[in-house]
Amino acid sequence: MTQPPGYLLTMKEAELDTQRVQNLKAEADEFTAARDYAEAVSCLERALGQWRGPLLAGITRQAWRAEARVWEETQAALQVKKAELQLELGQYESVIAELSAFLPERPFLERPRAQLMTALYRSGRQADALRLYRDTCRLLDEALGIAPGAELQQLHQEILKGALPPGSESALTAHTANTAHISHAAPATLSPSPAPSPSPAPSPVGPCLLPSDIGEFVGRDQEMANLVESLKPKGRNVPIVELVGAGGTGKTTLAIHVGHRQRVNFPDGQLYIDLRGLDKDPVMPEEALARFLREMGIPGPDIPDGLDQRAEKFRALLTDKRVLIILDNASEANGIRPLLPGTDRCAVIVTSRSRVASSFSAQVVELGGLPMEQALELLYRSAGRERSAAEQGAARQLVEYCGHLPLAVGIVGAKLAAKPHWTMHRAAQRLADERRRLDELEHDSLTVRSTFELSYNGISADAQLLLRRLSVLAAPDFADWFARHLVGLDWSEAENLVEELVDARLIEVMGRDRAGQLRYRLHDLVRLFGSERADGEPESQRRDAVARTARAALARADVAHRTVCGGDYTVVRSGAAVPGSECGFAKHEDVDPLRWSEVERTTLTTMVRQAAGYGFHDVAWDLAAVCRCLFSTRAHYDDWLATHQHALAAVRRAGDRKGEAALLLGLGDLYLDKRDYGRAAVLLERAHTAFIEVGEEYGAALALRKAACVDRIVGRYEQALERWRESLPVFSAHGDLQARAQVLRWLGLTLLELHDREGAEPYLRQAEEVTRSFAGRSAGQVRLALADLLRARRRLDEAEAEYARGQELAEALGDVFGIGYAQCGLGVVALERGQRAEGRRLLGTCLESARAVGDPLLEALSMFCLAVAFWHEGRLDRAEELLLDAASLYRDLGTPVRYARCLHAVAGVIDQQGGDPTEAADLRARAAAAVAGTGSPLAAKALGPKAGPRYPLVL
Repeated sequence: MTQPPGYLLTMKEAELDTQRVQNLKAEADEFTAARDYAEAVSCLERALGQWRGPLLAGITRQAWRAEARVWEETQAALQVKKAELQLELGQYESVIAELSAFLPERPFLERPRAQLMTALYRSGRQADALRLYRDTCRLLDEALGIAPGAELQQLHQEILKGALPPGSESALTAHTANTAHISHAAPATLSPSPAPSPSPAPSPVGPCLLPSDIGEFVGRDQEMANLVESLKPKGRNVPIVELVGAGGTGKTTLAIHVGHRQRVNFPDGQLYIDLRGLDKDPVMPEEALARFLREMGIPGPDIPDGLDQRAEKFRALLTDKRVLIILDNASEANGIRPLLPGTDRCAVIVTSRSRVASSFSAQVVELGGLPMEQALELLYRSAGRERSAAEQGAARQLVEYCGHLPLAVGIVGAKLAAKPHWTMHRAAQRLADERRRLDELEHDSLTVRSTFELSYNGISADAQLLLRRLSVLAAPDFADWFARHLVGLDWSEAENLVEELVDARLIEVMGRDRAGQLRYRLHDLVRLFGSERADGEPESQRRDAVARTARAALARADVAHRTVCGGDYTVVRSGAAVPGSECGFAKHEDVDPLRWSEVERTTLTTMVRQAAGYGFHDVAWDLAAVCRCLFSTRAHYDDWLATHQHALAAVRRAGDRKGEAALLLGLGDLYLDKRDYGRAAVLLERAHTAFIEVGEEYGAALALRKAACVDRIVGRYEQALERWRESLPVFSAHGDLQARAQVLRWLGLTLLELHDREGAEPYLRQAEEVTRSFAGRSAGQVRLALADLLRARRRLDEAEAEYARGQELAEALGDVFGIGYAQCGLGVVALERGQRAEGRRLLGTCLESARAVGDPLLEALSMFCLAVAFWHEGRLDRAEELLLDAASLYRDLGTPVRYARCLHAVAGVIDQQGGDPTEAADLRARAAAAVAGTGSPLAAKALGPKAGPRYPLVL
C-alpha cells in the first residue's frame, strides 16, 4: 500500500520462510525426542530448503548484517544436526554428498568435518577419511595457525586404530554440546532442545537393488514430501504411490532418490526393477518375480514355474517384512498386480507415463517441468557454478530451450561440463535452431529424442498421426474441436485419440478455458519430435488436414462474426466457407461464440498463416476478413495485422485481386482504429480503387464509408458527407443493416458536430430504426449517438439513459471502445448536472481505459472534458494543463478541428486568468490556420464557439 513516505507491505496471512524454518525445527525436535529420526531428517531438510542462496543477497545496508549472520549460523546448526541424525540412521551416502558441498562454504567448522570423516569411514572409505583429516590440519594451520580440536584428533586416532564403532555415533545430547559454539547466535526458538540418547537405528539388512543415487538431485521438495507420506503404513491397503509424468521429467530419478532415503524405514530390502513397459521386449511379471525371489534368498530350483505360484511365494516371503518395491517404467496394470506385496508393512513406488496403477488405490504424484530457479540450480550443479554469475541470461535461455525438462537440462549441463571451453551463450546459440535442437540434446547415452520415441512407439497409429499433425500446425495450445478436423474423424474417435496422447504424456491438459472447452498443449520439445516424424508424410495429406481445420475455424469464426455484427455484414467474402453439418458449432457444444473467438485468437491467427502457407488463399483471406470485426471489438491489433499480412501475401501470389482489395480494406480499417489516419487513408483509397477494378460495388462502398471516416476526422466534412450519401444506397440494395446503420449514424453525428441539430436527428432516428431488427455492435453505437443528440438538446435524463444502454450493449459484446465512450458521456452528463465528483470519477475511468486500449482519440477527448470541468470549478491552471496535453495529442493525430478547439479553449483560460493577451491571440491565430488548412468551409462551423472551454456536442 502507498503510505508516505514510501510503501507498506502488509503481512496478514502471509507465510515467512523464517517462520517456516522455526516451525520445521520445532517439529524436528519433537520427532527426535520420539526417536523418529527419519521424520526429523525430513523436517530439517525442508527447513534447509528455505535457503535459496546467500541471505539478503545484494542488500548492502549494514543494519541488517547482524540479522543475516544470525540466520547463517542457524543454517549451519541445522545442517550439523541433520548430518548427526543421518549418521544415526546409517545414511552415509547422503552425509558425504551434502557435507562435501557444505564444507567449502564454512571451512572452519570442525564438527561437520568430524561427521564427514565418520561417514567416509563407515562407507568403507578409510583412506578418504584420513585424507580429509590431513587437509583439515593443513587448512587450519595455514589460515589460523592452530591445530584441530580434541574431537577431530580423537576421531583420527580411532580411525587409525580401527576402533571407531561401525554403527551408532554418540548420543544426540553430546551433539548438542559439541555444536553449542555454532548455534549460540541463532534465535531462541531455534536452539536445540535436549533429547534422550537414542538407541541405534537398525541398519538395513535386506537386499538393496536400487541404482546409485545422484548428487545433482534438485527440487521436487513437495513431491518428495507427498511421496514419503504416502509410503507410510495406514493400517489398510498396501501403500502404493505412482509417479506419473512425461518422458524426461525425472520419475525414475525421484523414485530412486526417495528409495535411498527410505532404506532405514524398509530394513528388509529395497527391490528395484525396470519393467521396460514401453520397449518392444518388456519384462514379464514371471521374470520380475524370479529376480525378486532370488534376491530374497530363494534358490533357483525352489522358484515355482507358474506366475500365480511365484506371486504367492513372493507375498508369503514378504509377510511381516518391511520391503520397498520400485517398479520402474510400468505400462499396464496386469504387469504390476503380481508384483504387489500382501501386507501394508511393505510399500510400492510405480513410475509410469500414464496412470496404470489407479485400480490399486495408488496415490498419484504428477511430475512436470522444473520451475525456473530449480532448473537453473540443476544446470549450475551439472555445468559448474563458476559459469553462473557472468551468464545468467544465457542460462535462463538454455532452460527455456529445454522446456524446463529435467532430462534436457541435465544433458545440457553434462555437455557443458565435458566442454569447459564452451560458454553458456554458445550452448544457447546451438539450441536456438529448432531444426537441430533435438540433435543437440544428446550426450553419451542420454538423449531426449529416444525418451519421446518410447512414448511415441507405444501409442496407436492414429494417435501418432494426430501428434504429427499437431506438431506441424504448431498451435501453442488447442481444444477438442481442433484435433477432430486435423485427423478427419468424428467427435468420439478424436476425443479418444486426444486422451491416448494425454495418457502417454505427449500432450498435457491445461484445464478449461473461458469458453468452457478443455485445452491441451504440446511441450516444445515434443512438438519438435513430432515435426521430425511428420517429414516423411506425403505433402498432400498435410494439405488436406490444413484445409479441413482452416475451414472449420472459418465456420466457427463466422458464427462469432455474425454475433458481433448482427449478421453477415460489413465483410466481403471469398466463398471458401463450406455450408453443411461440418460448419459452426456442434449441437452438443455449449459454447458462447464470442468467448470462443476470444480464447481462440492465437489458433485463428495460426490457421490463417497455415492456410496461406499451404496455398489456400481463399480460405486465408476469408478467415482474416471475418476475424477483422472480432479483433476490432477488443483492440487485438497484433492478431489483426498478422492475419491480414499472411493472407495478403497469399492472395498476391495467387493473383486474387478481389482478395487483395478485401485485405487492403481490412488493413485500412486497422489503421483507422489505431488512429493512424494518414496510413488508413492510403490503404482505404487503394481498396476502393481495387474493388472498382474487379467490379465489386459492395466492397467499393465498404471502403468508401471508411475513407469518409478519415475525411471527417481530418476536417474534410463536405467530402465525408458526400461519400456516405453515395454509399448508403449500395448498402440498402445489399441488405447490409450493419453498414447502413453505421453510415446513418456517422451522417447524423457529423451534422451534429456542425451544429445542425435539426439535420442530424432524422439520420440518427433512421439508424435507430435499422438497429431494431438486429443486435450487432452498431446497436450500441447508435444509442451513444442518440445520447449525444439528447445531451445537445439539454435532455440530460434521457441522454443518461441512452449512454447507460449503450454501455450495456457494448459490455455484452466486449466492445472496449463502446464502453469507453459511454463512460465519457455519462461523465459529461454528471458534470452538466453539477455532480462534479462523480463526473470526474467517470472521466478518470474513461481516461485510464483509453490509455489501456491504446485509443489516443478517446484519451484526448477525456482530457478535454476534464479540463472543462476544472475550468467551471475555477481551477484554471489544471484546466490549461489538460487542454495543452489534449492539444498535443490532437496535433499528433492530425485532427485539425479538435486541435483548434483546444487552442481556442486555452486562449479563453488565459483571458479569464488575466494573462498575456498576445499569447491568447497567438493561440487563436494558430487555431485559425489549422482550420484553414483543411480546405473545408464547414470546418470553421464545426469549431463552434471560440470564447472558452465548452463540452463538445459530439463525443
